[in-house]
Amino acid sequence: MSRSNLDRSPTLARKLGDLPIRPGVYLYRDEAGNLLYVGKAKVLRNRVKSYFQNKHHDAKTRRLVARIWDLELIVCETELEALVLENNLIKEHTPPFNILLRDDKTYPYVKLTWRNAFPQVFVTRKVKKDGSLYFGPFFPASTAYRTAELVYRFFQIRDCDIDIDGKRGRACMKFQVHRCTGPCIGAVSEEAYREQAKEARLFLEGKRDELKSRLEAAMWQAAEHSAFELAARYRDSLQQLDAWFTKQKAATVDQEDTDLYGSAVLDGRACVHRLVMRAGRMVGRHEYVLEEVEAFDGVVLAEVLQRVYTEDSVPARILVELEPENADLLRDWLGSMRGSKPFLHVPQRGDKVELLQMAQENARLALERKFEPARLNQAVLEGLQAFLGLAHLPRRIECFDISHGQGREVVASCVVFTDGVPDRQAYRRFKMTNEQNDDFANMHEAITRRFSRLQREGKEMPDLLLIDGGLGQLHAAEAALLALGLDQQERASLAKKEELVYRPGASEPLRIPKSSPVLQLLQRIRDEAHRFAITYHRALRAKRTLQTELTQIPGVGEATAKKLLQAFGSVQAVREAEMEKITAAVGAAAAKKIEAWRGGQGASVEG
Repeated sequence: MSRSNLDRSPTLARKLGDLPIRPGVYLYRDEAGNLLYVGKAKVLRNRVKSYFQNKHHDAKTRRLVARIWDLELIVCETELEALVLENNLIKEHTPPFNILLRDDKTYPYVKLTWRNAFPQVFVTRKVKKDGSLYFGPFFPASTAYRTAELVYRFFQIRDCDIDIDGKRGRACMKFQVHRCTGPCIGAVSEEAYREQAKEARLFLEGKRDELKSRLEAAMWQAAEHSAFELAARYRDSLQQLDAWFTKQKAATVDQEDTDLYGSAVLDGRACVHRLVMRAGRMVGRHEYVLEEVEAFDGVVLAEVLQRVYTEDSVPARILVELEPENADLLRDWLGSMRGSKPFLHVPQRGDKVELLQMAQENARLALERKFEPARLNQAVLEGLQAFLGLAHLPRRIECFDISHGQGREVVASCVVFTDGVPDRQAYRRFKMTNEQNDDFANMHEAITRRFSRLQREGKEMPDLLLIDGGLGQLHAAEAALLALGLDQQERASLAKKEELVYRPGASEPLRIPKSSPVLQLLQRIRDEAHRFAITYHRALRAKRTLQTELTQIPGVGEATAKKLLQAFGSVQAVREAEMEKITAAVGAAAAKKIEAWRGGQGASVEG
């Protein structure tokens, strides 16, 4: 994103300056709030900033960066957890810049067909509500297959899908190499095989101390018999055991729909972070900010749950950090909407506690991102009030700038900052009634039009009027205010050359230190006014170019004129371009009309 685009989105610029040094997921959105891209990072600060600092992106990334307007973050405990969450969010929302991940491929699970009389174990990428147990997902995918291999090796669970009746005449090779106990030939009873399956389940659930003991005993036994290659395999299995079965908090094999709520409180505000788990996957998040909350207790939580589920469907389970007030009554109310009472619970250990901690951490970061800058802005505004000697804190600042091209397409802009943050809904722009190369007269007109309307409509006057320019522009604004009877309006101007601040009645301009946040705020407001003005000026200039030159060509309309400007950049370039290129840009029929126009221009010049 260019510097000008960052200026257009100060919210993004602020967030880029306050990124956590944590693993997590980042979500880029465009100006309309549409999700553009979901990515994961080991260190969010480094990864996100790289998009805006690296000048050597490929074309696709450059297109992405050019559209980024806002940023959301979800911090995670580990990079692996962030990877799981990234995959879930991409599959749920299919952002346009994650197109390479739009296939149906997902991370694999190890499936144990627990309801079968003789359960099977195999790897699958599809999780169904079929009574089976699913373990994973596994990263990379090869670890799922190695995990299944361990189950075959140590618990001799079958992977075939044949009907077991114990009447087959001969078992397959896996029975011969001790990878299956042969239920197909009746070599093992249903009860004994069920015990094998129970041990395999405990292992897959992470209760693996017994297996580690067996591995260690087998390793030393192999070493004592000089079977060093076999001993090395046991050693490698021991080393990889914990990595293979790292429990993932961002995805769970539990198929029940679950909402989890974590909270944080900062300066009288609370943020409640809701993690939405559906079909075992984290598919979304919601943040609810509450004003005037000193402590997050059961009363507040009950109110939050009531508000949320008045608008949203009730999941099977709701996990919270503390017991809500009147929990039994709340369960009855939720059950009346759902058809059955949800499981409303405060987890005490395991994965669910870690998920709640993740929700709490995200709530804390959300509060800091949203309201810490407001506290900083308050201090900067207080500093601005002191520097300029203002009677009131300048919460609302309006800034004006003039833009024109040699006296043509003269426009003025008015940008509004409230509490140090741009209020784009309040921006206004003015096309001057008389085109003239006179910044003082144009400033007088813009101030007159803006403030006379505020008077007529009884709207709020700004705490500070800021003018882009020097003493002359400030005097022009003062004359306009005086004519309206608003000579008490606080005002100042900021001159670009030396960044001097002029105030009415002051014998010398103020020189605010360049490192001061006060000057940086004034510069940010002034630069925004300049950007808004020049954008409007360029739009009018482009419209005039189309309407007064290219669209005067017989048979050439506005659409064709736009194509010509997009292809060649200017009218002069169209005059000088090769006809083959013009034909390629607008087609043969329009090219003939342009060729006739160019020939007519040449004849008139020669004549």
